[in-house]
Amino acid sequence: MVDWNDNTVKLAVYLIYGTSFLIMFAALALWKKRVSHIEIMDDFKYLAAFGLLHGLAEYSDIPRFLAWQPSWIFDMVKLLLVLSSFAALFAFGLNIISAGIEERRWLRGIPYGAFLMYIWLLVFTGLDFTNQDTGINYKAADLAQRYSLGLIGAAVTSYAFFDLSGKMKTIAGEIAGRKFMFAGIGFALYAIFAGLIVNPVFGIPAVVYRSVIAVLITIAVIGIFRLFKVKQSK
Repeated sequence: MVDWNDNTVKLAVYLIYGTSFLIMFAALALWKKRVSHIEIMDDFKYLAAFGLLHGLAEYSDIPRFLAWQPSWIFDMVKLLLVLSSFAALFAFGLNIISAGIEERRWLRGIPYGAFLMYIWLLVFTGLDFTNQDTGINYKAADLAQRYSLGLIGAAVTSYAFFDLSGKMKTIAGEIAGRKFMFAGIGFALYAIFAGLIVNPVFGIPAVVYRSVIAVLITIAVIGIFRLFKVKQSK
């Protein structure tokens, strides 16, 4: 049996989690010019921002479980990085589903307002007055952002990929549609395990599931861009 409380195991899990999304960011950044002629792909910059910010967020969790001090600094860094990444993910999803539809253009401004609103929310929800101290209640703040912006951002992004799947199937064929569908499934799972589930499932911590899902999402997104690479080479 794996001892999930062992620091070495935790380190491996968080490194896999964070590195997966950083690889996704690097792939999107390197291949951006390859798909610059496709207008809808410009919105993938928000997905790249999500990958960078969330990858760094998981790296910032390592000092937290190693109990480095002062802990409040690492708590605040983690919260702000995760919050920013969820806002970027929300922006990506809304931009995709509103692309080319004039009546939906107003949706594009929502993530920026949501980002500011949730910073305000975390300032108050995250304060811990239970022991007459004004320290950060990390657990309360983390739950607040996961159950709200995190869940909504991942769910909207999942819907956006499923929507693209149908369009790409018509335009580029079955394989293209399937690649977008896999990404949609990945973000649907991420909405569940990053936005809803925080406790262990079958004795396995939620972060382990998130790290596996992060790997699957990264593979799916790279597969999408490799599709365009093949199309261009032809």
